[in-house]
Amino acid sequence: MKGTRTGIDFSEHELIITKNDSVLIHHLKKPNTIMDNVKFINVEGVLLVTGDYSRWSFCREFHPSADGRVSDYYWCEKLSIGSSQTYSDYSSEDTYERLKESLTEYIEDRKEEDSDFDEQTEDDDTINYYKECMSKTDDELEYTAYAYREYPDGFDCESVIFMKKIKPQLQVVFDAFEEICRRMKEEENDKPKNN
Repeated sequence: MKGTRTGIDFSEHELIITKNDSVLIHHLKKPNTIMDNVKFINVEGVLLVTGDYSRWSFCREFHPSADGRVSDYYWCEKLSIGSSQTYSDYSSEDTYERLKESLTEYIEDRKEEDSDFDEQTEDDDTINYYKECMSKTDDELEYTAYAYREYPDGFDCESVIFMKKIKPQLQVVFDAFEEICRRMKEEENDKPKNN
């Protein structure tokens, strides 16, 4: 089955489960090779993920189950607590689109408040701020320097739009985990029902 985030096909991967007293390992890999492998190691209150999609360390265990799934940003929160791992990168495209949406919303709100408002002729600090931000989104440093230093009255640091995308390697890890859960659900559904 293809991962929902990345489109990577895990259907041909074998799943090897290793258990002992304090360690549970789920290893998803292509047979007779170590290509595209992802290993989930639950031990002593943490989940370690290793393999071809980088190394990740979560501050709690996540055990695959028949009804399991990944809540992306909850997992990202558990990844970054007490850690210097980065789970996302700045997204110029998403930042630009969100700025554009915010500008449109702002203009519509102003027009509702004042039917004579004309964004083309008005000297409005917020409109000018959004437009200038939009012109700088291609360069993360230039955008950040402007957006966090030049915001207009009524804004604060938390009002600044700065969109991120989860790194593709981590999305593969999420898809791999959900593949293990899917297989467990299939296995559970294939078991004969006791009457």
